[in-house]
Amino acid sequence: MKRNYYLDTYRGLTIISMIIFHLCYNINYYKSISRYDGSILNKIWQLSIAISFFLISGITSSLISPKKNINRGLKTSALGFLISLITYLFAREQLIVWGVLNALGLSMIITGLLQERIKISSYFCIIFVILFALTYSVPSRSLAEISFFNNLYMKNIFLLGFPSDEFSSSDYFPMIPWLFMYLAGFTAANFLKEKNFYKAYGKDNFLARIGRLAMPIYLSHQIILYPLVSLFFEYF
Repeated sequence: MKRNYYLDTYRGLTIISMIIFHLCYNINYYKSISRYDGSILNKIWQLSIAISFFLISGITSSLISPKKNINRGLKTSALGFLISLITYLFAREQLIVWGVLNALGLSMIITGLLQERIKISSYFCIIFVILFALTYSVPSRSLAEISFFNNLYMKNIFLLGFPSDEFSSSDYFPMIPWLFMYLAGFTAANFLKEKNFYKAYGKDNFLARIGRLAMPIYLSHQIILYPLVSLFFEYF
């Protein structure tokens, strides 16, 4: 199957947005950026990046076999655990426990296990988006007043979306609500197929080329940005 340059371009745009966001994050650590630090813009910007990653990955899952989805999920999860190990050893103040790669990886595995067993209509995309919105605050302990869910929080089932008060992670993407956004992308792909989206490949471009390098850029960008920003503020 030919590459769909529209998807690559969307992915590339998301990667650039993420790099700029993290650059602002690093600068803000040394010098507060008024329109970034704790602002609505910050939250919307961050959410737009995360949602884009899950939607794109979910759409991509619809284009490959269950076996490839599972293998891709295992590899992505392994990279997620590697990042956790690296932050634990070298940057414990920025420790990542169950970050975006872990959530994406498990979502790929779950999708791979179910995609040939359960046929889901494209209209379920709307349902999954609604479920995402309804459960978005669950990891913020919004259900703690209900005894059943409070017990889950106390048991620190952070993978699912029920972290305890003591849980801490600088990058945290629990399965609730993020699996719903992944499945929204996966089911939206059925609608795109119906509209012959995949027969309109688009044209290769700068953003598309960046999009094809999404994973290595994601893994390396902070390794480059963080020292550069640190050196700048230390000497200038």
